[in-house]
Amino acid sequence: MKCFKSIGSFLLFIGLLSCANTSNELESNTSEKAEVEDISDEACKFEDGIHSATVDYYNPETDYSQTYTLDVEVNDCEVIQINFPKGGWLDSDHINPAEIDIDGICNIEGEDGKTYEIQIDN
Repeated sequence: MKCFKSIGSFLLFIGLLSCANTSNELESNTSEKAEVEDISDEACKFEDGIHSATVDYYNPETDYSQTYTLDVEVNDCEVIQINFPKGGWLDSDHINPAEIDIDGICNIEGEDGKTYEIQIDN
């Protein structure tokens, strides 16, 4: 009988130890995730709003490319809209918003394979 009590106590100890390790791993993963989110928030130096940008446009169907200086709208460190001087724009109906890297560059894909390489002017 004493053997079973010892084995039972040992198994209970192992179970508790396992739970403690799992809890520590969860706390560690949670704090690592929070640190990564903090770093990514700090990495974005572009505030929400309108920014001037150099936009390299390319249309593969016509092999036409051109560079423009345009205003772009930034939200949560993504370019969500490209504005044209006479009032037109491209938004999520025509382009896929893209994240801006630390250097202020993003590559946006548009309709029919058109691409827009955007460099936010500082």
